[in-house]
Amino acid sequence: MSLSRRVRPLAALALTASAVGTLLVTAPIASAGDYRDACYNSVGTRTSANGWVIPARNFRYGSSGVCVREIQEDLGSTGILDEADANGFVDGIFGPKTDDYVREFQRRYHLDPDGVVGPKTWEVLISLTTD
Repeated sequence: MSLSRRVRPLAALALTASAVGTLLVTAPIASAGDYRDACYNSVGTRTSANGWVIPARNFRYGSSGVCVREIQEDLGSTGILDEADANGFVDGIFGPKTDDYVREFQRRYHLDPDGVVGPKTWEVLISLTTD
């Protein structure tokens, strides 16, 4: 009888571990817009020429923080990233890869490919990633 009592807790533990593992594996990943409110709270907002609410600051190579995370997420959701660069891209650091992808995004959407995420680039990014 004591053997059956020992087996049940082990079986329950195995089921719990399995369920927890499943939860960890299937947890949702960040998606475009996840950092947008934090970005707005961090730097404030302004209205673009076409009426979109956008961050009140421009971002470029060397910038970092929650708004850069938002830029990176938005770029990822537009399908512009190479598959090899998708993992670990959203790091909040506007480095060489982010700069390259911002310029590529700007070229594709007929913006000045200057690498600066200013009002026009923000407007297009946000318009493409807002439900």
